[in-house]
Amino acid sequence: MLNSITRFVLSVIIITFTSCGYIARQIITPKSCKKCEILDHYNNLVWSENSCGGGVYNMEQRAKATAYDLGCGHTVICEIYCKEDVYEAETNP
Repeated sequence: MLNSITRFVLSVIIITFTSCGYIARQIITPKSCKKCEILDHYNNLVWSENSCGGGVYNMEQRAKATAYDLGCGHTVICEIYCKEDVYEAETNP
């Protein structure tokens, strides 16, 4: 059987990666951004979401669910990028 320390560590890991994923992403990777778009079969933009930090948590799954609700012939495209600080962008032309 698992001792109490192992149980505690496993519980923290499970909570961090499931129910507190938004908070963890916001704290650990605030500059990590993701943009997801849904295109119809004519490549027209139907839906778009762009967010950074905790906002990217489950974004691709939400986009896929939205595309499923819209019906057949829709494509989900997601890309990940890093957001630069305003200060860094000003000092590094």
